[in-house]
Amino acid sequence: MPLLHRIGQKPIIAAVRSRGDTEAALNSGVDNLFFMGGSVSDVIQSARECAEAGKGAFLHIDLIRGLSSTDKETLQFVKEYIGADGIITPKSHLIKEAAKNGLYAILHLFVLDSLALENGLKLARTTEPDAIEIMPGLMSKVITRFTEELPEIPVIASGLIQTRQEAAESIQAGATSLSVSEQALWPLTFRDLEDL
Repeated sequence: MPLLHRIGQKPIIAAVRSRGDTEAALNSGVDNLFFMGGSVSDVIQSARECAEAGKGAFLHIDLIRGLSSTDKETLQFVKEYIGADGIITPKSHLIKEAAKNGLYAILHLFVLDSLALENGLKLARTTEPDAIEIMPGLMSKVITRFTEELPEIPVIASGLIQTRQEAAESIQAGATSLSVSEQALWPLTFRDLEDL
């Protein structure tokens, strides 16, 4: 199943920073969770709960304590022992290795200036990720540029999205979905965001 189908059904992805947020995210109506912190034992338990609930579990591999984001073997561990659906990382070598391990790969980009924008577009073209997560997620101009130049790759806006209006603006700019930690936004649907 292509990642676009997995993430494109509902606009909001729960960005979970601690084990305590997992239950709220699972009960919120989101289809996917991005784990942005915690320990290996935390994410093992959370990924199992996601699977039982029919939700996608994606690990920001650089933020999980106990995982090495430099070793290719980490990806095999993530797939076989943690049971996650995919990874999020800015590291190109892990993006390329993820598919070999049956994992979705989301390229995480900080776009802070025009050089970062051009380098991010170039990196996305060479690594061919399943999706791109752009931070901060409030930059409509950057989201539009990525969606226009790389229409085949889903764009996930992430970071600093705290209101319904900000969520709507990112979706209207072309983002496929949004990764947000603001729990009040987790239940939002596309229809909720179109009305703004």
